[in-house]
Amino acid sequence: MRLEQYLDGCLCVDVADERDLLEAAELFKALSAASRLRILRALSAGPSTVTALAGAAGLSQPLVSQHLKLLRGNNLVSVTRLGKEALYALADGHVSHMVADALAHIQETRRGNHMVGASGRAIMTEENKAEHTLAEHRHGAADCTHESVQHGDHVDYLHDGHRHAEHEDHYDEHDDPAEHTPGEHRHGGADCTHESVQHGDHVDYVHAGHRHAEHGDHYDEH
Repeated sequence: MRLEQYLDGCLCVDVADERDLLEAAELFKALSAASRLRILRALSAGPSTVTALAGAAGLSQPLVSQHLKLLRGNNLVSVTRLGKEALYALADGHVSHMVADALAHIQETRRGNHMVGASGRAIMTEENKAEHTLAEHRHGAADCTHESVQHGDHVDYLHDGHRHAEHEDHYDEHDDPAEHTPGEHRHGGADCTHESVQHGDHVDYVHAGHRHAEHGDHYDEH
């Protein structure tokens, strides 16, 4: 048998098209924060309010609301309005399976490789993920040893491989490069259809499941 015939026989018939792969990549980006996984894990037990989720996840209510908005934008969470109260739930059973399977994989990896990934690098856990509130640690204080970096009109701090920017009672993580510059597309312009969200002293725009904030000549992804 020729190699080409053998490989053709091994190929899966149901191959996802490029659009599916790109949307799946965006979905996994939405799942890439430990806090959002905690929220989804709490919702696996059933629908819940922001107040209850904040208690279960150990986060402030404003921060939970921001995470829920991003999760809704990626069709991972749904919301039902009951009078003045909003009740959040997982979009479907696939979401709980994804979270459960990811945790099971990590636990198996921990048992087999002592929390070291295939690349040989340590797997980032909840404890060394950089997200925290001002009450837990204030950057720039006398006991802070993190390097400061001027970033447009504010200062970021390098913390466990992430850049932190202060916003009200918490720090935003600036992990990913901006997807575009204002020159390529300016949020808030006449041709912009992205939803605006007030975020502390500035406005974010929900774009492809991410929140964009303008800083100088680029947008930061929150």
